[in-house]
Amino acid sequence: MARRLCRLPRLLLPLAAAPKHQPRLPAIPALNPSPAARLRPSSSPTPTPSLPAFPRLFSSSSAGTPETPPPPRRPPASPRPWTGADSFPAPAGDSSMVVVGSADSYEDIHAKVQAEKLPAVFYYTAVWCGPCRAMAPVIEKMSRQYPKIPVYKVDIDMEGLGTRLSNLKIFSIPTFHFYHKGEKSSEVVGADVKKLEAAMESLHKQQ
Repeated sequence: MARRLCRLPRLLLPLAAAPKHQPRLPAIPALNPSPAARLRPSSSPTPTPSLPAFPRLFSSSSAGTPETPPPPRRPPASPRPWTGADSFPAPAGDSSMVVVGSADSYEDIHAKVQAEKLPAVFYYTAVWCGPCRAMAPVIEKMSRQYPKIPVYKVDIDMEGLGTRLSNLKIFSIPTFHFYHKGEKSSEVVGADVKKLEAAMESLHKQQ
């Protein structure tokens, strides 16, 4: 049978029975306190509560003329949060970057670039790639600097893209493929800013 309660330990012992007749103690005569021992009321006056100090509104030199209050202080400006993109400020202009949403869209874009002999940059990346995140503001800057060269951002984790990446021999990211007149002319593998800038400048001069 399950226990339904917890018993507390008995700490108090039963009291012994009181005796019927208890001896009486001899009476002690009351002591009359001397007059000097009696308490006397304090003769010190009760302290008067002080009033709170009010701001001084009148100067001593010209009574009745209020002083001009000081101007309110401005709160200190909060520091501007730092972001990684500040290291690569993008110039003004429209971006030529296009985010490829599916493997079918990638196939259509790639076929169009080859068929129409167009300039293009294919940027292969992934959200979990640290070097890719470091290069993101760089390629964003270049897409604004060269608006006539489209940059196609391709996430390698898209469904149905694995076979295509194997055929293109993409084994590391970030990877940048540069196309001139529909043909692959150069590539940059890794987070190399100088090589990326040189390849983009070279493709721009060929147009």
